[in-house]
Amino acid sequence: MDAATRTRLRAMARGLLGSAPAADRAVRTAERLLASYGPRPGARRGPGPVPDPGPSPESVLARVCLGRLRAREARRTDPWDPWSDKPNTPALTPAERLVLVLHDRFGVPYEDLAPALERGPAAVRQIGARARARAKGAEEMPEPDPVRLRAAVDAVLAAAQEGDTAALRALLDPDAVLRADAGAVRGGVRPAHGAPAVARILAARAAVARPVLVDGAPALIGAPDAVYVFTAPSGPITSVDVLADPPHLARLAIATP
Repeated sequence: MDAATRTRLRAMARGLLGSAPAADRAVRTAERLLASYGPRPGARRGPGPVPDPGPSPESVLARVCLGRLRAREARRTDPWDPWSDKPNTPALTPAERLVLVLHDRFGVPYEDLAPALERGPAAVRQIGARARARAKGAEEMPEPDPVRLRAAVDAVLAAAQEGDTAALRALLDPDAVLRADAGAVRGGVRPAHGAPAVARILAARAAVARPVLVDGAPALIGAPDAVYVFTAPSGPITSVDVLADPPHLARLAIATP
């Protein structure tokens, strides 16, 4: 890897991971992975007589950084306050952050990000659109389809009542996040990242929930007075917000559908 490429990758990794040491470690890992590709003796080769040159450096770095962002999100335990006055960054999933930084800031093509995210370029483009909307502010997010969201929430409730975590995972985006405010955390709910972890929480917690409307949108309410608000802008559920703090609940218009 030449010096210019290494400098570019380090800037990308720092934009994603937030610190120079973390960026340096990610670039070193990417370099080791890149060394296993290409036409050199003993390297992995594709089918046919022409050696497979392997993925681009940007694609390999994207995979490395995505794994680290996902691990960081999985370890998150701090309560979430959707009405906090403290300045903070938008609540992006690791996949959204990856596309927003690497495509929008550094011009990495969607095709180079698709292998890391295990999605097609069109799906990666949708992730980018969602990330830009979140970064601009929740008020600019596209309006959800109430019929489709109602079907998704009903499916979550049915699967939770059956204890069917496989069905719950199928309803969730692979990078789905579950955020919990301080009241929910006191009630035993912990933040989670990734469809398997979120599905386990929903299977354990949402089985006794019932359908409600929260600010007019389909949602669930469970014991003890915890509201489950779902976001599904286009396709699977991308986030579940669990709110149980009385001041938070007081801000919501909760009605029986």
